[in-house]
Amino acid sequence: MFRHTLIPVRRFPQLFPVVTGIILVQIVVFLMYAFSGKGVGPAAWVQFGAFVQWRIQDGEYWRLVSSLFLHVHLLQLLMMGVSLYLFAPQLEWLFGKLSFLFIYLCAGIAGYWGIYLTDVDGVITGANEAIYGLLGVYLFLALRGMIHPVMGRMVLVFVVINLAFGWNLLFGHIVALTTGFVLAMIFIQFKSMQFDQDEDDWQ
Repeated sequence: MFRHTLIPVRRFPQLFPVVTGIILVQIVVFLMYAFSGKGVGPAAWVQFGAFVQWRIQDGEYWRLVSSLFLHVHLLQLLMMGVSLYLFAPQLEWLFGKLSFLFIYLCAGIAGYWGIYLTDVDGVITGANEAIYGLLGVYLFLALRGMIHPVMGRMVLVFVVINLAFGWNLLFGHIVALTTGFVLAMIFIQFKSMQFDQDEDDWQ
């Protein structure tokens, strides 16, 4: 599951350009925020596109996307970067660049929309919901027997632990997980149908 970690770092951007691009955008946004001189509190986070309930109500739906790329603490940035590095490359390889990006963004947006529906107060940032979406994809792959059972159990334990610690945003996390699971099912089914069609064409 983590064999991509054996790939030399210099080859990583060539093999996984979407994952690399997402990580770079997150780093650039973090540096812009850190050196903006606008402070380090929630007011500054809002200026850089953080999720805020009443702002979404006012029609600023773009925050459902921008919040996925905004990390306001170095530890948060590192945790999301490591999570992407561990879990995302295999999915970019499996689904293809555009399909992977679609799953990542849709799951992240759906997760934040779930948070919006539960009327959670506060200012929220980070790619957590998109990561939950990727974990939802892995849960589907484990259910289909497409990854090693041990890895499937590891993902399940990781999900349960993270849901337990993220109980205050639980509905959003579950929405993101479900979105990733359903999108994986759709894309895998489509790939299977396409493969069957290609086999028929060769017969």
